[in-house]
Amino acid sequence: MQDNNTVQQLSDALNELLNAYDKLKNENNNLKEDKESLEKKVSDLEQENEDLIEKIEALTDTTQHHTNEIDTMLGRIKTILDTDETKPLDASVSEVSNIEEPVIEEEKHSSNSEGDLLDIVNSELTLQEEETHIEIEQSKPKNESSDKEIDLGRMQSLLNGFNN
Repeated sequence: MQDNNTVQQLSDALNELLNAYDKLKNENNNLKEDKESLEKKVSDLEQENEDLIEKIEALTDTTQHHTNEIDTMLGRIKTILDTDETKPLDASVSEVSNIEEPVIEEEKHSSNSEGDLLDIVNSELTLQEEETHIEIEQSKPKNESSDKEIDLGRMQSLLNGFNN
């Protein structure tokens, strides 16, 4: 009887071991699947991170390019304004102040966006063109040659260049 009891106990212990082994095997398989899933997610996130880094670099390059263009335009405007300031100003103060008031209002209401900056630059160039035209008309003798006149077509093409 004792042998039967011992055999029964050994059989029960062996069944428990087999059940525990199956349970551990299933858990191990589940952990492997979870690991593979997590590794795939990490890989996807790394790829997404690389894509985002590339987009950031592209945006940085674009921003730098736009900044350089704006700096170039502002340099040209400054050059134009500096050369025009050296000319004698014959326009009356009331004409100049009437022309400049819309610019001041536009600057107050504009935001810092690139489109608004270009609008301001274009309006300032238009005002500068008007001021230059007034100066030429007032300071130009009637018999002066046309060599010293500002080519309005050229000015218009320059303004159109800033619109692009």
